Amino acid sequence: MVSHARDLFTKSFGSDPQSVSRAPGRVEVLGNHTDYNEGYVLSCSIDRAVFAAASRSSDEDGFGFVSSQFPEVVRVGDPARKSEQKWIAYPLGVYAVLKQGGYPVGPFRLAVHGDIPIGGGLSSSAALEVSTALCLGDLFGFEIEPVDMAKICQRAENEFVGANCGLLDQFSSLLAEKNRLLFIDFRSLSYRTIPLPADNICVAVTMSGVTHTLAESAYNDRRRECAAAADYFASVNPNVKTLRDVTMDMIVAHQDRLEPDTLKRARHVVGENERVLSGIGHLEQGALREFGRILYRSHESSRLNFENSCDELDTLVGIARTVEGVYGSRLTGGGFGGATLAILDIAAKERFEKTIIAEYKKATGRDTVVHFASVAEGAGMVNEA
Repeated sequence: MVSHARDLFTKSFGSDPQSVSRAPGRVEVLGNHTDYNEGYVLSCSIDRAVFAAASRSSDEDGFGFVSSQFPEVVRVGDPARKSEQKWIAYPLGVYAVLKQGGYPVGPFRLAVHGDIPIGGGLSSSAALEVSTALCLGDLFGFEIEPVDMAKICQRAENEFVGANCGLLDQFSSLLAEKNRLLFIDFRSLSYRTIPLPADNICVAVTMSGVTHTLAESAYNDRRRECAAAADYFASVNPNVKTLRDVTMDMIVAHQDRLEPDTLKRARHVVGENERVLSGIGHLEQGALREFGRILYRSHESSRLNFENSCDELDTLVGIARTVEGVYGSRLTGGGFGGATLAILDIAAKERFEKTIIAEYKKATGRDTVVHFASVAEGAGMVNEA
């Protein structure tokens, strides 16, 4: 993977790269759409990543971009002008936010290679942003704390791509650790890692075949509905700032005064925060079956309350329930398509894959791909290029 990025750079720009970075994709294990509501999330990074190879460029030569998926070199003189190649908005957005923040960045050339499925809810866009930010820091001689870098990358996606993403994706890519889950409190931005309770656990990410683009999906609608719910509860309780401060008792007491959709969104987020905290307790006790049941309950809430599932995702989770050795399954990521997560015994891998592929095809007519992922380390520079 590293050599692919280096070779692509050399072939495209006629010289060797000065910096190479790696940023992994992430799986949201538990805590769906809680990040931008200042809630709790359990996530991990996976052994699929974006590798970025980069060098400084001159003002005369300007910016240059190429990827293994879009192999035609895109040259940009004015970074403020939009390109027909939409993917370069991610690295240019990172550059622009750094520039606005006073960091000493200048023109650069970038080659990207990765194996994170695009549109599968595994945060390929955040990995591209993080790998770019790491290269720019290395090229232009500055360091950024991981939490601050995550915020910079999030802002790039919000303002320059137009996707109203939360901070989970970038945070997870930067701060996750190998063989540990990352617990994040998105109010304080404090975090800690939780060891996996056994060595025989496998993470399976199953693609629904339904792709999504967050900027063009109902994701932004859900954020507005969550904000509306928080505004209502703040109007009746001055201690409420976000849905993080709302309890199930409060929801029950006010359910007749809320719009049906607003009520359901609040019920999901508040319940999901409770599920994350409960899930951590089960993990720390080594109670994998109980943890798996919480994953199933999370998916049911996504389906019924947040309404960000779809028939294909529901089918995948339903099939996973029938496979011996699977502890739990749920949709992962933004939803509206994408992927499901399953936690299973490693001995069940072959049985799980065969069953999912056959039964999903029978139920939907669609093909699926199962990615068995190990829990990998977070982002960083690969080495001196």
